[in-house]
Amino acid sequence: ADGCESDAVNASATIWEKPTATLTASESVCDGGTVTFTAGGGNEYSWTVNGVPYNDETDNVIEFTAVGSYNVSVIAKSADGCESESVSASATIWEKPVATLTASESVCFGDTLTFTAEGGNEYIWTVNGEPYNDETDNVIEFAEVGSYNVSVIAKSGDGCESDPSEIVSAQIYEKPVANLTAS
Repeated sequence: ADGCESDAVNASATIWEKPTATLTASESVCDGGTVTFTAGGGNEYSWTVNGVPYNDETDNVIEFTAVGSYNVSVIAKSADGCESESVSASATIWEKPVATLTASESVCFGDTLTFTAEGGNEYIWTVNGEPYNDETDNVIEFAEVGSYNVSVIAKSGDGCESDPSEIVSAQIYEKPVANLTAS
């Protein structure tokens, strides 16, 4: 109104682009293995595992070795502080089965000797220190005279293998021959 003009004021603003997070999970494994989740797209990362924030970890890789299912989400954070949308991946560490093995009592020739395994969906048999055929059922039987020292590995539906069972031994004996003499 009095004819005075203000000095020009310059202002600028930067709109940073949101990062795009990526997340990959290794294959699911059996007990004794490791599952690894690897994130990309940021400078820091905010992890959530099974719905719970994970340890203030900001690196791009996390690993697990305990049996369980891992549903993992991550948010990538750029150097300028912008955060991505959350992305998710899953992997599992399956429990190894436990093989148990039993045998019928030792028998005489003419009877059948039976070994029965439990703990898996398929079985890998060892008889007298050697692999036994391609038999994967939970029962094997013998009818020939001899000693049988058997162990088994149970295999789960997930493909995990147990440790070998204890060796179970049983025998098929020859039938005695009666000697009859006339007097």
